Amino acid sequence: MNQLLKNVIPKTGQQVTRLGFGSYRISKPNHAEALTAAIEGGINIIDTGNNFENGSSEILIGNTLDSLIKKKKISRESITLVTKSGYLGINDVKSFENNQDDYIQLSEKMFHSISPRVIESQIQTSLKRLKTDKIDIFMINSPERMLMAKNKRYTSSRLYKDLSESFRYLDSLVSQGIISGYGVCSNTMAFPTAADHVSLSNIIQSCQNPSNLVAIQVPFNLYEREAIIATTNDYKVKTVAEIAKENGIYVMTNRPLNAIANGQVRVLVNHELGKETAEQMIMSKMQTSFGRVAELESDIMSELPIEEEALTSKFVWGQVLSENLARLAQNHFATRHYLTNQVLPELEKDLKDLQNYAKYQLDGSSSDGLSAYEQWIEKYKTCVYDLTNSIVDYAYIDTLRKNNELDRILNALCPSLNQLPEDGYAHSPLSIKLLRLLLSHHNHVGTVFTGMRDPLYVKDALFAAQQRPIDQEDLDDIWQCPIFN
Repeated sequence: MNQLLKNVIPKTGQQVTRLGFGSYRISKPNHAEALTAAIEGGINIIDTGNNFENGSSEILIGNTLDSLIKKKKISRESITLVTKSGYLGINDVKSFENNQDDYIQLSEKMFHSISPRVIESQIQTSLKRLKTDKIDIFMINSPERMLMAKNKRYTSSRLYKDLSESFRYLDSLVSQGIISGYGVCSNTMAFPTAADHVSLSNIIQSCQNPSNLVAIQVPFNLYEREAIIATTNDYKVKTVAEIAKENGIYVMTNRPLNAIANGQVRVLVNHELGKETAEQMIMSKMQTSFGRVAELESDIMSELPIEEEALTSKFVWGQVLSENLARLAQNHFATRHYLTNQVLPELEKDLKDLQNYAKYQLDGSSSDGLSAYEQWIEKYKTCVYDLTNSIVDYAYIDTLRKNNELDRILNALCPSLNQLPEDGYAHSPLSIKLLRLLLSHHNHVGTVFTGMRDPLYVKDALFAAQQRPIDQEDLDDIWQCPIFN
């Protein structure tokens, strides 16, 4: 196996691999296997966050590293740990209720803070979870979210003032050796016209001790390249990566395979699902689910009295989903989010209403009638859940179809990308190509973090990191292709 190439973080001197282990949605035993495989494959920089999986991501990383250290397979000094603070849940803000100026509310259950008091609390929690006495790079996560407060007015000028205060606190942690340096992770840093834009230049000006501002983290993928690659002919406008390089700030990137394209999340994978057989099975299962749901909806309509129109009108989910199937099939990620966060919670409310109606109407009557309603409710709930799962699978098939076409386009634009591991198998050939594309920008990108929740993902990513960079001419052909603009 070829040794992974490394870069040096200018202000700390740490040598880190150009491919990093991204830990969003990391919490299960097979994720620990993937992390172990990545470290054994040479990866020595790990990115996580205090809020990732409600803390389970940091706990898994801490336990895995602790086990490897005790087995003397690695040393703590050989691993660079990056974690973040910013997002808070309801339970997180309870301890700050007497200091409500420390955070803003984003939604009913989500809050955000860049306050030193909150940062102090979350760093202490992160240190315990990660089983370490030092964080190599601590990042303030998405400070732009402060500009989207629901419960108070929060201005850009106040944001930079508050960042300056937070940086001063972090400077004290650097002096104590609790962190080696700090940085900012932002999704809007490269978009000056965005309502929630944060400026890297203003961030730097807000920092009284720039030697401690060591890194930034921004999205970089096939459809989001503004932070790294100039998209304007105005040579006076510098990219975020150029500003960072001038100031000795290490650039780390995220979301290489989860792009925001045309306002929607696009997952950039194209692994096989058994080709036509799998597609036929998914179609057959979905059609069966639609039939079962329609039959149950017909049963409840005939059972409920005509005057209960408000109640019967709730149980038309089969019809609603059928009429919107073509739209739902267009984006796997958006479909899963819509069904999970809107349709299914609404379904649960509807079933609760029906259950309350049945108990009220049949109070004191035969228990057989109530039992029949309860049996219908359970059957209907199971069938609708099966249907939504089938729709998500159907949308995923469409995503794979689109990504296979994207894979063919990249093969045509850059034939040298069409390489596979020695065993001839890749979990996602498209993902390998795109990681190689991003890793080829080594002059402006220090480390590319990618999610590796499965050993198969690790195998693909390591293979991509071991290949030589793509020639500049091929890079230009890809970025100038109209389909990616």
